[in-house]
Amino acid sequence: MKLKNWVFVFSLFVLVPAYAQQSEVRTVGSFSGVKVGQAIDVYLKKGDKESVRVEVSGTDLSNILTEVGGSYLRIHMREGRYKSRTVKVYVTYVTLDKIHASSAANIFSEGVIRANNIDLSTSSAASIEISIDAGSVTAEASSAGDIQLEGKARNLIVDASSAGEIDAYSLDAEAVRANASSAGTIKVSASKELQARASSGGSIRYRGSPGKVNTDSSSGGSVKKAN
Repeated sequence: MKLKNWVFVFSLFVLVPAYAQQSEVRTVGSFSGVKVGQAIDVYLKKGDKESVRVEVSGTDLSNILTEVGGSYLRIHMREGRYKSRTVKVYVTYVTLDKIHASSAANIFSEGVIRANNIDLSTSSAASIEISIDAGSVTAEASSAGDIQLEGKARNLIVDASSAGEIDAYSLDAEAVRANASSAGTIKVSASKELQARASSGGSIRYRGSPGKVNTDSSSGGSVKKAN
């Protein structure tokens, strides 16, 4: 009986390392947007052909789904309970104009993302941290979502609510329109024009010396020029 127990324990130690870390490259269809959820880390890199490389530990590769539907590559976990696991997905894109993160997912860019227009959103403690060069950028952070931007853009439209945070101090924008509410926080840089509205405890701080400034604050909201 004792021998059987030792054999069982030894088998567990043999199997765990093989299950602990796995990776594979997947072929995917064309996409121009990425949606990520469930505490998955995603790294974006431009290339000549779309592809996905998945790295996991603490779970099986088959539990990470990478599906293209419409114009989106959707990255998420198969339904079930997952405790101690790490998932990293490396995405190669050709063109990209939509990035959405939710449920504690994290998205990073490797290099500068170039686009005419790009739409960004985070919610439920997810984060986006990217470098961009775009004509127009729209960014929305809610429910403790976080967005950090660097690079440059002609137009920047940002909205933060429900403790969402957008830090675009390092994004050189010409014209900025910002709205912060319900304890949302926004930091922007504007060189030509700024329209800013803060309400219900929202906070907006801006850098630069825009020639045209239009601000409004109410219900504990605050709009101020940063030092």
